[in-house]
Amino acid sequence: MVQQIPDDRARQGASGRPVLGVLLGSLLLLAVAVGGYLIWAGAQSPDDPGTDAARSATTGSTTGSSNANPTDRVSPANPAYPAPNAQPSANQPAQ
Repeated sequence: MVQQIPDDRARQGASGRPVLGVLLGSLLLLAVAVGGYLIWAGAQSPDDPGTDAARSATTGSTTGSSNANPTDRVSPANPAYPAPNAQPSANQPAQ
């Protein structure tokens, strides 16, 4: 008669870590890494006086909005900058 060996004794290697625990641990480490990256990427560096001076020299304002090319000053004769609302909409027939 053939000798019956239980399944857990027939394994040749030592019992390893449960797969679910390894997967949950790796997901936890991933969440910590992504959270740390999001905090690092969202942090703002302190203002540098040199940056404000360069921005002021370029745009005339330290906030960066100089209104350098407003659409109300664009000449309609310049084809590179058509006047606002100069082209008909795709939904309206040309007149």
